[in-house]
Amino acid sequence: MRLAELVESVGGVVEPPALQRGDVEIDGVSLSSSSIDVGFLFAALPGHRTHGARFVSDAVSHGAAAILTDDFGREIIEAGGGAGVPVITVPDPRSALSHVASTLAGHPQDSISMVGITGTNGKTTVAHMVRAALEVNGVHCGVIGTLGSQFADRVSVPSARTTPEATDLFPILRTFKDAGAKAVVMEVSSIALCEHRVDGILFDSAVFTGLSHDHLDYHRDMEDYFAAKSRLFRPERARRGVVLVDDEWGARLAREARIPVTTVSARLSDDESNEGADWIVRRRGDELFLTGEMDVAFDVPISAGFAVANAALAIVTAHTVGVSLDVAAGAVSSATVPGRMELVSALGGIHFIVDYAHTPDAVEQVVRAAVAQCSRDSNRVIVVVGAGGDRDPHKRPGIGRAASLADITIITDDNPRSEDPQRIRSEVLAGTREGADVREVGSRREAIAGAVELALPGDVVLVLGKGHEATQERAEGLLAFDDRQVLAFFVGRRFGGGSREGVT
Repeated sequence: MRLAELVESVGGVVEPPALQRGDVEIDGVSLSSSSIDVGFLFAALPGHRTHGARFVSDAVSHGAAAILTDDFGREIIEAGGGAGVPVITVPDPRSALSHVASTLAGHPQDSISMVGITGTNGKTTVAHMVRAALEVNGVHCGVIGTLGSQFADRVSVPSARTTPEATDLFPILRTFKDAGAKAVVMEVSSIALCEHRVDGILFDSAVFTGLSHDHLDYHRDMEDYFAAKSRLFRPERARRGVVLVDDEWGARLAREARIPVTTVSARLSDDESNEGADWIVRRRGDELFLTGEMDVAFDVPISAGFAVANAALAIVTAHTVGVSLDVAAGAVSSATVPGRMELVSALGGIHFIVDYAHTPDAVEQVVRAAVAQCSRDSNRVIVVVGAGGDRDPHKRPGIGRAASLADITIITDDNPRSEDPQRIRSEVLAGTREGADVREVGSRREAIAGAVELALPGDVVLVLGKGHEATQERAEGLLAFDDRQVLAFFVGRRFGGGSREGVT
């Protein structure tokens, strides 16, 4: 891409004008000055701690051919004596960056069916279920999200973000396309929408899984959080939507969305309060049915509201992008997602489960489902949970309150990051219910070992918060730590047997 074409596409101003030469070729783009290669565009963006323009000299020394920034970034560059390469100034460099990254990748999203999923909980599960339905239908499908970027067994790219930066996202889409992908299902976070990472993508279907307390360290309040999610449901971003209307935010989005939406309700209530939805989940005896333009039976691994809602959303979403209802229901019913209600072992008559639940609402849903299952046989639920450091501290008491619905709750470390682990645990403990059996064990490994030793036949042990994650983030750095492997080790040590195949 020539510099003149880039400037024209983003409507920027080049300083100084003498450096606007059309024969400069831009071969790539990066947000990191250390990953710049010769001929790359360096995107010097405003950050949460500092401005990328402060790293321009480093980028130029690595071969940057031009700089993309905003007015403040240009002032920083000029104060430092200039860049020595063209500096393109635009009002919103993040949005411009997405369009540049898309152009350099050849706009791969335009020839792939795109599904975008947003919401607080359930994004990963719904994404992988939709992918499973598309694959069974013969549509080779990639998935991008919390578990990384995956396409068949040919492409697997880990990611530190739910939605990758535009500089990574569009090359991944191009790689998927070149490898034979005909569709991509991706998780779209509220932060990604605010930071314009998916600008330039017109999703064939946008999906809303619901909203609850999370990311309020980034967003001002729930209203701001909702407004960010709602951006996905605009004509410039999606052709149609699928919305779960079982909370106030979903019902509101269905009313206010600026694109056609299909509504789904999975309340399983007796008062028929979900009758206004296009698709409704009904229970007939021991079977679940999704009813709408026709009826279809489906199954879920655990009889809980969140699991039913995720499955229903996935079936309807797959149906909106061309999968027959019965094929979608069959694929979704058998789909599994790493770290999401993942059964690690059932030795000793005890169910040992790992789940990613890390918000008050998600923890409560998982614990309530397990309690309901165990209470029928007078068995117990034992929960191991913590809260992350350097993230939304306001949700910590809520996590404690939700987790203490269990018969035994062990509060431990999650990913403390740079914070004092003891302080985090104290804030979680402050929310636990009076009279509940709550214990504090700082070491996550010891907490999991203790839960395994406490469990009796018929009990359910839930290890929550980290799910698929293979590391623990502490002040001293990243430590190897996979809840599934640690849990499997202690189960095997106690019972002298192996865990579920594939975990150890």
